[in-house]
Amino acid sequence: MKSALMAFKFLARGERSSNIQPEHLGSGAFYFPLIGLILGVCLAILNRFLQSYLESEILAVVLVTFLILLTRAAHLAGTQKAFAASNSATGAAIYGLLAILLIIFFKVRSIEVMGETRTLSLILSPVFARWSAVLFFYRSTSPADEFIQRIVENVSGWRLVIATVITLSVGIILAGATALWIGLSVSLFALLTRAYLHWRGVDLSCNHFDALIELSETLSFVLFASLY
Repeated sequence: MKSALMAFKFLARGERSSNIQPEHLGSGAFYFPLIGLILGVCLAILNRFLQSYLESEILAVVLVTFLILLTRAAHLAGTQKAFAASNSATGAAIYGLLAILLIIFFKVRSIEVMGETRTLSLILSPVFARWSAVLFFYRSTSPADEFIQRIVENVSGWRLVIATVITLSVGIILAGATALWIGLSVSLFALLTRAYLHWRGVDLSCNHFDALIELSETLSFVLFASLY
C-alpha cells in the first residue's frame, strides 16, 4: 500500500518533496492508470453536476482548471521547465510558456466541442496519460539523476503488463474499440518521445515525465474530440 500512496501523492497531489521515495514510485507503476482513473472520475462527476448550469465553453475552462488544481499544477510546472531547458537561447523561457498555453488551449477546445462522449473522455484521458508514463520509464537508458534511475530500476515488465491490462480493460469497457486506437496512439507517442530524447542525448528528468503526462493527456482529449 505504501507504493500506492506514494504514487497517489506524486501523480494526484503533485507532491515533489523528499518524502517521495522513487523505489516505491517504480514498484507502484501499475497503480498509475488507477490514479488517472480517480482523477478522471472526479472530472466526470464535476461535469455531470455543472453541465446543466454552464455553457459548454465555460464548463470546459472550469474542468481544465479543476484538473490543474487537483494536481497542484505540478505537471504543468514540469512541462514549462522541460521546454525551457530544451532551448538554450536567450529568452528560452518563452518556449515553456507557449507549451503551457497550447496544452491548455487544446484541452479546453477539445472538451468544449465534445458532445455525449465528454464523460468518457474525461474519465479515460487521465488514465491513458498516466499509463504512458509507465511506458516512458520502462527500460529507459538515460536518466539524469539518481531519483529517476531508481524509478526506472523498479519499473519491471510485469508491472508494465498489469498497467497495460488495467488501462485497456477500462478503456474497452467504457469506449469500445475506439479506446484501443487512442491507447495505441498514446503509447506510440510515449515511445517515440523517449526515443527522440535518447537520440538527442537528453538526460531524462522529472520534468520530462511531467511534460509527457501533459502532452499525452492533451493528445487523448484531441483524439476523443476528433474520432467520436
